[in-house]
Amino acid sequence: MAAALRILKPLIKVLVRNEVSHGEFVALAKRAYVEVVYEHFSIPGKKTTYARVAVLTGLNRKEVVALTKEESNTEASKGTPNRAIRVINGWLNDPEFLAANNEAKILPIQGEQGSFSALVARYSGDITLGAIVDELERIGIVTKLENKFVKLNSEGYIPKDNELEQIRIMSICAADLLISATYNLEQERNIEQGCSTRFQRQVVYKKVPEHLVNQFKEYSDKQSLALLRDYNHWLEERTTQPLTDVDEPTCRVGVGIYYFEQKD
Repeated sequence: MAAALRILKPLIKVLVRNEVSHGEFVALAKRAYVEVVYEHFSIPGKKTTYARVAVLTGLNRKEVVALTKEESNTEASKGTPNRAIRVINGWLNDPEFLAANNEAKILPIQGEQGSFSALVARYSGDITLGAIVDELERIGIVTKLENKFVKLNSEGYIPKDNELEQIRIMSICAADLLISATYNLEQERNIEQGCSTRFQRQVVYKKVPEHLVNQFKEYSDKQSLALLRDYNHWLEERTTQPLTDVDEPTCRVGVGIYYFEQKD
């Protein structure tokens, strides 16, 4: 329960700030209990009954029936937020749009090669140049310079002026971390199924003098960004290759890195 409270406090802070009441959160929690039982605690070969869900969740049968029939519209998307990300990834990985030091170039808006219009045409599908640049500029990822050039401000999908989108991304990142952590808690079952644990580590030092905190933050930002760039390049290079004729299942994979700081 202490661990659950520790996890809940940062979430409750976001909910209170956005005027989500205790009652609304309780309703969400009830729905989450019901959905988790159906998804993870069904007995193979048997239909999961309302009574079984009620027993496992502590809800009454009437509540379970209502929640089961209620259409859920709160599930955070697990995929790419929009095609703008494909444009950003292309900008960060395609040599045509990179400088000699592998930094993203400042691109002219128009031009057949090495331009933002060429980037959009290659990576956005059928989305127009104007729509992409307006969306990226709106959320602070790019800046237009003299209406002739476009500069990349952020190496990733980090909407600076869209709090709802920031919350959506937060929910995906937090859920990914907890999914991997709970997977590792089930280590015995995973070993029986021939699965290894998922990488989950922290570097933590206490009693760090304040004058070193900002230095470490700058250093860790730089090193983390370099590592994420490498992961991004590795995946981009291999996933953009033509698909084979084999109907192979696909998975969503990734690695998250985060910095934290608290007073002793």
